[in-house]
Amino acid sequence: MKKRVIVIGAGLAGMIAAYAAQREGADVVLVDRGSIGLGTNSAMANGVVAGPTGSYGRKEYIADTIAIGRGINREPMVEAAAAEAWSAISLLRSVGLDVVEGANLYSVRSPDPEVIPGVAIVKKIAGALVSLDGFRAITGFYVTDIMKAKGRACGIRGLSATGKETAIAAGAVILAAGGAGAVYLKNDNQKTIMGQGYELAAKAGLSLWDMEFVQFYPLVFADPHLPSMLVFPPYHEAVELTNSAGEDIVMKYGLGNINEAVIKKRDEFSATLFRELQSGPVSMDFRNIPPKMWKEHPLSLLARMRHDFSTEPAAVSPAAHFFMGGVKIDEGCETDLPGLFACGEAAFGLHGANRRGGNALLECIVFGSVAGKSAARRAVESDARSMKRPGPAPADMSGGKGDLRAIRREIRGIAWNDAGVVRSEKGMKEGLEKIGEAQRKLKEAAPANERDRRLKLDLESAAFTVKAILAAGLGRKESRGSFLRSDFPGEDNTNWKKNSCLRYDAGHDLFALSFDDAGQKV
Repeated sequence: MKKRVIVIGAGLAGMIAAYAAQREGADVVLVDRGSIGLGTNSAMANGVVAGPTGSYGRKEYIADTIAIGRGINREPMVEAAAAEAWSAISLLRSVGLDVVEGANLYSVRSPDPEVIPGVAIVKKIAGALVSLDGFRAITGFYVTDIMKAKGRACGIRGLSATGKETAIAAGAVILAAGGAGAVYLKNDNQKTIMGQGYELAAKAGLSLWDMEFVQFYPLVFADPHLPSMLVFPPYHEAVELTNSAGEDIVMKYGLGNINEAVIKKRDEFSATLFRELQSGPVSMDFRNIPPKMWKEHPLSLLARMRHDFSTEPAAVSPAAHFFMGGVKIDEGCETDLPGLFACGEAAFGLHGANRRGGNALLECIVFGSVAGKSAARRAVESDARSMKRPGPAPADMSGGKGDLRAIRREIRGIAWNDAGVVRSEKGMKEGLEKIGEAQRKLKEAAPANERDRRLKLDLESAAFTVKAILAAGLGRKESRGSFLRSDFPGEDNTNWKKNSCLRYDAGHDLFALSFDDAGQKV
């Protein structure tokens, strides 16, 4: 029998890892609570892939990525991304995607201007996967635990699509469960992305690194009748951004232009919009765009929505977009738990204090490939008899006690208000108290059906993740990259050019916080 590798998460990182593991000779089981590819954040990507090009050297890419990360990136990961960028682009082209090289990045062009490039990417990768021998996808599977035996990962435990407690043995496991953007009141993530991967890793005994660093995208639709999605760049020069007093925000704050502000001043831009929103709505005005432009990407995507952007401005707001933190991995993407690998947004290190645009897709492809190959090589035949057997169901369904949807609103509000764009010691301390109360309510809640059972598990992960963000944030006495504090507004390289590390004590439900100097092979 071939070696078996389980991949948790069917976004781009997980699919690439599954593809690489199968090509390396493993039988692969890819599990996801939703559909393959389309139910993930990868499907919402704009198709930009960062990396060295013919006119943009490897050293320049590395320097720019570290500068945007404010010097706390793990340099070996940045160097690996630079070295393997061309292989990543070749992989995309090998499955039939149209990838165009620009001055300092690559762009995946969708065959249909009304289809998001991310959808085109995940469909092509999924199509390549399902044609492989030794590959199996299990959808509707909710992972609740990473199983361990003899000091190594040996499989997963979770709920099947019908709610049955199920354990699957494997010689290696890859964690590619994504981030946690949906824990925030305002976000542009899929609504179920609530930090499940971070909780799985911590429950398995792993530390979480740099969890205070959450990237907020400045321009996400905030009208209630529009989807909560980012307004895809590039932005036409005729687009205007105005506050409640009708002032041009870009001119008011000397931000250059909207595209420049998003690329070079993203954190400052988000903080500026956040402050403006305290006085009233912020609107994005597309009315001066020439009619012929509405047929071209990305404006063609707006033309499909139930809003006439050519005649009426739309409300926008900063929103949670991406998590820089996660679990530590080595050069083979293996975590500190032997047999458990990680890639994509679940892993930390490439981005430092802020993610450079285009590095999310590059990270998925480069480190997904490494994780898949390494897991297949590392996998050993696991003995299912040595696995800890599934215990009681993770959530009681004996009643309907507790309003889970009210608790979800509460958690998302805590994240937005106390762990959001701009933070303070007072707010974060209050947030920890409030999230503790939300966790107590969750313990009392008894879901009445399978859907609510999964929602309760989601909310437990969300509360856990918000607690981690707040705990790490309280320890960092500065502002750096995406992490902004009103009470410590400056960057302090003398004392805080470090990575945060949270060790979880499950018995007491507490985090122990420490910091390691950036640049070390942490």
